Amino acid sequence: MATQLAPGLARKVKKVLETRADTPETIACLKGLSEFYGENTPAARRGLRSSIERRGLDINREFLEASGQAQEALAVVDAQLEGLLSGCRRIANVLDKSRERTGNLLDETARFNNNLAKIEERKKMLETFLVDYQLTDEEISALRTDDQITEKFFSALARVQEIHGNCRQLLRTHHQRAGLELMDVMASYQENAHERLARWVQGECKTLAEEDGPDVPDLLTRAMTALKSRPVLHRYCIEEVSRTRHNALFRRFISALTKGGPGGVPRPIEVHATDPRRYAGDMLGWLHQAAAGEKELVAALLATEGDDGDEEKNGDEEKDGDKEKNGGEEHKEGAGVDEEEEAADPEAVLDRILEGVCRPFKVRLEQALNASPTALVAYQLANLLDFYRETLGAIVGKDASLVATVEECRASAARTFEDQISRRAAKLREKPTRPPDTLAPPPFVAETVSLVRELLQARSDAVSGGDLDETYDAVGAVLDPAVEACERGAGAIAEALRPEESGGAGPTPATTNAAGTVPPAYTARWAKEAYLLNCLNAMAAALGDFPGASAARDSLNSRVASLADTIADDEAGRILRSSGVAEVRELIALYQGQRTERGAMSRDPALELGVVGSALDKLVDEVSASPEPVPAFDEVLNPRTRVDLRGTYVGKIIEAYTLVYMAVLDPNNGYRDAKSAIRHGPDALGVLLN
Repeated sequence: MATQLAPGLARKVKKVLETRADTPETIACLKGLSEFYGENTPAARRGLRSSIERRGLDINREFLEASGQAQEALAVVDAQLEGLLSGCRRIANVLDKSRERTGNLLDETARFNNNLAKIEERKKMLETFLVDYQLTDEEISALRTDDQITEKFFSALARVQEIHGNCRQLLRTHHQRAGLELMDVMASYQENAHERLARWVQGECKTLAEEDGPDVPDLLTRAMTALKSRPVLHRYCIEEVSRTRHNALFRRFISALTKGGPGGVPRPIEVHATDPRRYAGDMLGWLHQAAAGEKELVAALLATEGDDGDEEKNGDEEKDGDKEKNGGEEHKEGAGVDEEEEAADPEAVLDRILEGVCRPFKVRLEQALNASPTALVAYQLANLLDFYRETLGAIVGKDASLVATVEECRASAARTFEDQISRRAAKLREKPTRPPDTLAPPPFVAETVSLVRELLQARSDAVSGGDLDETYDAVGAVLDPAVEACERGAGAIAEALRPEESGGAGPTPATTNAAGTVPPAYTARWAKEAYLLNCLNAMAAALGDFPGASAARDSLNSRVASLADTIADDEAGRILRSSGVAEVRELIALYQGQRTERGAMSRDPALELGVVGSALDKLVDEVSASPEPVPAFDEVLNPRTRVDLRGTYVGKIIEAYTLVYMAVLDPNNGYRDAKSAIRHGPDALGVLLN
């Protein structure tokens, strides 16, 4: 049986066994123990506690020795701190005494600092004032001493206007005197700058006068815009522009007329003076090109497309400032506003420039018209001038002197055309033309037709639509005398066929052929009307290709239809009268137009059944016995008119026959056994005629 340990020893053994030898504390203790524990002997182990206690005692002694030295060092430091505190107290006492002595100096220093801050603030305000209300040396130099107008000049001028506007704001504060003085200075700068600018513009305008189609420099445009704030100078410069361009354009036009371009290309316009239409066209083309170029120049020079917004704003501010400066007396300058606006009107300026070429153009065109051009040439000139009148009016304005000159020339060309037509008509009246033996249109009709076609072709070829009424008037002015001459010729035919015993003059040399006899065609009953039909048909046919001549063509066709109806009516009436049907038809129409009792028509002796039947049968017999039941109307040369004429003739005869026939068959008229008294019906007559 194992021996049990005492409880106390057992606890110690257990504690030793539970103690870990690898913990940091244990390792540190063992390491410290190894420093003074020598050999591991029983005696050493028995004296281990005392050895450890002696070791602790030695360590405490060493600590006491070291702390004593530290105490001595701290005592030295404490003594030094006491010395420092004593020095600080002495310094504080000295500072208190110094503060008492320098209090006034500090107050003055603070006051000086405040004054310095105010001065700095005023300095900044002054610098800002100089920026807003003063010009720099460079700007003053640009306004006064530069030989040429450059971009710097306009920048400086804009700066002056800006300062002027700032002064206007300054007048609203309590610094009115300074504002007025500054405005006077700026006004002086502006006045000198504008005068210098006006002189420069005049020089530039003289330079522009030496060029044909100059491009306006931007600086010149800006200069003219800037001068708008000085109406007198601006108007003077505009007048200078008008004068120089007026003279330059006149010289260029005369040179183009007489010398042509450089080296003779293009050739002088007057080379074509013998061809009035080309001569006028070349001059008008040159004027059109020149007017367009001058309009662009004036528009660029006067900045009509829109001025600089800043300059307008500055100009308005400047004017407002002047109003305040002058106490609201700006109305003194109001009298010249309308005059200035009129002088600066681009159309008015352009009109003054182009006015110089009006007289040379008018003189030369009148010379061409005085050379007695043909009616066609005069009409072409009138159309050409009418087109350029509208074209130039769109460029320079309807009221421009150049447009008025072109209109005068157009009216002169129209009068020349009318004079030529009048002389032609007078010639036709003075020398009546004998109708040809075949009743064909005489030569003057062909000439008239040719002239009318040329006039209509000229109008259709014209570059502008023109006035259709004027075209109709021109066609009528040419056709009417020819129609009148044809009517007189037709009257001569009738005069030649009139028997001498009836008071007529008989055949005359004007109505006889070379053999002294009346041509066979003249003997036709419808010779007069046939001659007129042939002439009118020829004229109407000439107008067929031109839609614009529809009114004149319709008028001629209407007369043709009327004449054809007259011929057919006369011929049908002749055979109806010879057969007695005409008289019967008239009586029947009289009864039908009145309210009569039943059978009244049959009781009329003139409308007895035998009389009526005899007239109808006689008509059929005459038609059937005639070698030519329907006249051929060969004297009418137009086949279509001839066919229409024959158809109208047949229709009138059948219409009269049918009217009488149906009246006889009508029971209300009281005829008995009417069909037995009439041998032929309307169909039989129609077969004979057709």
